[in-house]
Amino acid sequence: MRNHLLLFLAVGTLMLSSCNKPEQKNSSEAMTSTTGNSTENNLKIEFSGTDNFTIKNPKLKVSLYGVDEKLADAPATLITEKEYEQKSVPFTIDLPVPKDVESKINPKPAGPAKYYVTVSWDSDGNGKAGEKGDIFVDYDKAFPNVKLNNETQKIYLKTLK
Repeated sequence: MRNHLLLFLAVGTLMLSSCNKPEQKNSSEAMTSTTGNSTENNLKIEFSGTDNFTIKNPKLKVSLYGVDEKLADAPATLITEKEYEQKSVPFTIDLPVPKDVESKINPKPAGPAKYYVTVSWDSDGNGKAGEKGDIFVDYDKAFPNVKLNNETQKIYLKTLK
């Protein structure tokens, strides 16, 4: 009986606290679509770095992941990815992002979601991305977190040595 009472109090407290939270806009609502597609927005990302980059293979893939900001052990969910061709660094891309981006995250975020990008680039053209000589995200400079808003997001790159 005591366990039922504790459960009832916990659920009641949770319900009352959720009623007092201010309504938050979905972060994807802040982005604007320049493609004309009503189901997508664009995330503008600027890639830069200080290395002297040698690019033999211009094909790269940029991926966007989302995860619940409050869950430390939750796996990130792949939201979208797109292939590009670049012959030099720095460069800027527009990554199409679904408008309902937060609904794609699994498990569904209980609080705010955070997003980050990854780059897969066999820039040296040896057939394998992520090896010595390839360009990748410079995690030493900054983790590639991005905000889904109208601001250009900056991601730093370097050559794997």
